Amino acid sequence: MIVDIRQLQSTSSDILENCPRFRLLVIGNAGVGKSTLIRQAFKVNEHIAEYDSGEADINQEFTAPENERFVVHDSRGFEAGDSENFAIAKDFIKRRRNMPLQDKIHAVWLCIPIPLANAALFEDGIEEFINLRKEILGDIPIIVVFTKYDILVNDLELEARMSGEHDETALEARKVDKLDELCIQPLKEVAGSDILHTTVSTEEEYESTIRQLINLTTTSVEKFVASEAALAMMIAQGADIGLKVKASILIGKKRYWRGLAASVNFKGFTMSDCLSVIHKDIIDVWNFTDPHCHLASDQFKGLILKDLDKADEPMPKDPDMADLPCKAQPFEFGLATITAFLMLLAGALPPIAAGVALVEWVRDTYQHSNIALQRIMTYIVDLTCVMQILFLLAPPGPISRHIIKIATKAYEVACKNKVHLEIQSYCVSAIRRGEGDALETIVKVIEDHSIKADEVWGLRAQMGGPVDSKADEEW
Repeated sequence: MIVDIRQLQSTSSDILENCPRFRLLVIGNAGVGKSTLIRQAFKVNEHIAEYDSGEADINQEFTAPENERFVVHDSRGFEAGDSENFAIAKDFIKRRRNMPLQDKIHAVWLCIPIPLANAALFEDGIEEFINLRKEILGDIPIIVVFTKYDILVNDLELEARMSGEHDETALEARKVDKLDELCIQPLKEVAGSDILHTTVSTEEEYESTIRQLINLTTTSVEKFVASEAALAMMIAQGADIGLKVKASILIGKKRYWRGLAASVNFKGFTMSDCLSVIHKDIIDVWNFTDPHCHLASDQFKGLILKDLDKADEPMPKDPDMADLPCKAQPFEFGLATITAFLMLLAGALPPIAAGVALVEWVRDTYQHSNIALQRIMTYIVDLTCVMQILFLLAPPGPISRHIIKIATKAYEVACKNKVHLEIQSYCVSAIRRGEGDALETIVKVIEDHSIKADEVWGLRAQMGGPVDSKADEEW
């Protein structure tokens, strides 16, 4: 079922109407790792249409059917004497600079393999492009991406073992020094110190290098291009869970999470209308491959609404509970999630319940009340937490109802009651004191229950592999 919002316009739809896809220009010779880098950054399982053919046509838009939020333009490197390709690239960029935001190039990745031995870092044409980058690109951010970092590391580790001097501290220093010698200093000699650069490997254990590239790109696009394009990148990328959480919060702050306590957005609408527009904003950010619209269905909304009424029940008569959010101990959301997931797989928990129907109160007209505020706040945090768990569990490819149900159950076991108590505590305290910031509390509870980007690889390793994406079931 596709979410139908007739009057409450979703914030994500407004942003994506202005900039529906992140547009990236990738420059580099065949064999530098461009196609693998794109698949890692945007988490697409299939080859991007015709991208792997080896024939680079900068005017062609390369897209992936399972992720419609990005488009790639490919240019081969500029070899010495190849003035035609250089001129084509310059003309292409110039034309795109004068187009609307959705058609502009939002960033350039200049991919260069880390050279072996004493090989030159740059071809003459690439060096000329770097020297003329401000004239050619204007404000478009360019990031020099030194690829195949794992090969350099492997060579240095082998060299250390063979020398019999395998000291970890010295080896780490050697990696930094060698990278500086082979890449950083030669780049500074050509470009000065004001050009962005990073090092990547597409090997699994170097996933953090992909995240670093994505973060550098997003920050630069936000600063030099447009906030909408930066949000499009956050939505399109599939490697950094932290950016997904950040984008959810940024979009929420733009409209519907702001002013919740004052009831400024929802008067005259049903609770279903209110929750549906919030729901759409959040699932749009996470950008799962969902051809059957499982995440937009009433059945999934029913799973998120499950037990929400229990949050309305009176709190325990412990005077300290009013300050629960402040007194909460540090909580490892990722670890709690994986523990719950493994218990589910081992059959140590009750079976996952079938999908539930929407509760009756969602059909009621929104009324400004403490209960309505508490329900909306709880729904936002619950859905954001479940999206994080789906990011952790789901392999590339279409999302299944089976994985969705596992994620909602894992959240229920890991910390759902704890989250509900924290939000209820805020609402009780806000009434008693006659003040409070619902937005600030939502953000704090989400941040306290967030999976950190650098935890993802280790948590997935504890899972023992991805959940079977082919296994599915009815709601």
